[in-house]
Amino acid sequence: MGKRLKITPGNMFNSRFGYIIFIILVVSIFTNFALFGLIQSKNNPTVVSPKPPLTALSNEELYVERGSPYDNRTLEGSGQDGKVIFHGPRDKKKIALTFDAEMTDGMKANFISGRVKSSYDKRIVDILNQTQTKATLFLTGMWIELYPDVTRQLSNNPLFELGSHSYTDSSFHGYCYGLKQISGTIKIEDLGATEKLLREHAGIDNELFRFPGGCYTPDDVSLVNQAGDVVVHWDISGADGFNPNTAQIERNIVDNAQNGSIIILHLNGAPTAPKTAEALPAIIQKLKEKGFEFVKVTELLDLPSNPRASN
Repeated sequence: MGKRLKITPGNMFNSRFGYIIFIILVVSIFTNFALFGLIQSKNNPTVVSPKPPLTALSNEELYVERGSPYDNRTLEGSGQDGKVIFHGPRDKKKIALTFDAEMTDGMKANFISGRVKSSYDKRIVDILNQTQTKATLFLTGMWIELYPDVTRQLSNNPLFELGSHSYTDSSFHGYCYGLKQISGTIKIEDLGATEKLLREHAGIDNELFRFPGGCYTPDDVSLVNQAGDVVVHWDISGADGFNPNTAQIERNIVDNAQNGSIIILHLNGAPTAPKTAEALPAIIQKLKEKGFEFVKVTELLDLPSNPRASN
């Protein structure tokens, strides 16, 4: 019989058999470590806190205001008889600029988190002041809560009058361009909350209302009228919502305006209405050149202005 080979550290690598043994040992050690780590990770998993997701612009913010399914331009009237006002008299060259201050839940979340720096484009008000142009501003209740001082300043400016655009900028009727829908009971609370905020921060007993997205039913109109408000919509849309084309916004208004028109734009600035302020000077100038006089909605419709709230 041959001699049995004794494997020692000194001669291990001098033998093919010893080299094989070494490789097996190394693989075994690494395998055991891997198995041990896998078992430990299952028994004691590492908890990683997810980063808060960016509140992206939701469907409820990306709608385009085009009017209600009932918006067939036939429900015209004084607003006191369950009707909706789309424009003023066509026999006088008077025109009304209106601005909606939107505020959905998604917009509020982005504002509070700092992802959106502002939902108020002060440049718009500065331009209106500089050109001495009257306007009617429809504010959502949540916007008022975020901008109470601005609301007070706007209310005290003789160029402007304020109205309600609901509290949460929610749909009063069906799927309204992605807006969150609210039920009948909530509608009453929604209306009342904004009326209260306008009283507290604007000092007015509000009498003007605009439905979010322009969506409503006849029953919704009656509900608003029962609250003592006139429903005011529009016949000319600047289509400035999420529109990066300044010239297009200008053309939408200047090319279509006529006697008695009520024009809708937005007060928020980017990202909701990124180019409104840039389009506004040319809109005002060109409409004035056409002989139009800018008036508040109540002046256009010969309605009493919002009374100041009693203390």
